[in-house]
Amino acid sequence: MRSLLFFDLDGTLIDHRGAEEAAQKETFEAMPAAFGGRPFDEWLAAYRAANARLWAAYGKGEIGREELHLRRFAEPLEALGLPAAPAEEVGDAYLARYRRAWRLNEGAEELLAAAAELGEVGVLSNGFRELQRAKLARFGLERWVRHVVLSEEVGAMKPSREIFDAAVRAACGPDGGDGRRKLYLGDHFETDVLGAKRAGWLPVLYNPSRAPLPGPALTVTRLSDAIPLLAA
Repeated sequence: MRSLLFFDLDGTLIDHRGAEEAAQKETFEAMPAAFGGRPFDEWLAAYRAANARLWAAYGKGEIGREELHLRRFAEPLEALGLPAAPAEEVGDAYLARYRRAWRLNEGAEELLAAAAELGEVGVLSNGFRELQRAKLARFGLERWVRHVVLSEEVGAMKPSREIFDAAVRAACGPDGGDGRRKLYLGDHFETDVLGAKRAGWLPVLYNPSRAPLPGPALTVTRLSDAIPLLAA
């Protein structure tokens, strides 16, 4: 039986953080009045703190996606003592720029090509479905990716076991996952490593910055370093 080799999208195959910062910088420079002369680094830190908090609330079902989109710009503006009125316009401008800023992380195509030779390849990702599917299409990742499992379509977000079980069903049918080796590569310790481990997958952490971790994890600092693990 072929192994299940699934990958996170944002922060793993795609440089989400770099695209986010570039798009935020362009938006900040294009709409100076909205940011009231605050330094860009101050705005970016406030945005990222609000975004992380609101995504956690979204994952628990406490807010919907439209509220998330609006509040992740309104709340950091308010935290900096600025009017929240431009939040919707700022958010729309950011998303347009974010789409243009997408880039694959180095080694992503090499990794997926190797995985396709060795097993059933899938993407398992949190995030809004139209953006995640647009990323796959932009880079032609369907050349290797046979299964796409997205939190918005499953109704559960990582680290929930439900989304990992949905990936097994997508690849193997309702009863086909028993005995298969299941590997999941992602860039977030709590969401990807702990989520995959609790669901019975082998987790591999992509940690290019060598950031300190709260616990042990099988770790790679380059995507190409994960290739030998695919067939282990």
